[in-house]
Amino acid sequence: MIYRVLIRVTLYETNSRSGRPRVTDIRSDRWIQRMASNQKMSVREIIRASLLQIAKNTVHRRIIECGYMIHETMGRRFPLSKLHISKRLQWARNHMPYGNKWMAVLFSDEKN
Repeated sequence: MIYRVLIRVTLYETNSRSGRPRVTDIRSDRWIQRMASNQKMSVREIIRASLLQIAKNTVHRRIIECGYMIHETMGRRFPLSKLHISKRLQWARNHMPYGNKWMAVLFSDEKN
């Protein structure tokens, strides 16, 4: 058996699979995954940005296939109390005359 494989003139090839062929290729799959992870684009935004006629479920499936992106909802937070709102407002009023020093301040909207 091994001898027959070694002396065979034509190489063995994989058979074509039955069923509908994929709409996206490997390159467009990577592009979809990159847009979802780096650009933080939604599925609908990815569909609009792509040049392919693809369904929403197809894009969602390609994102799930990569394995490392998991949809996770953020934890619920209690709304600010009246005391916290007034303290934040007072802080903002105290720092209004800060002037051009605000150019050196970096704001972050992360929730942790």
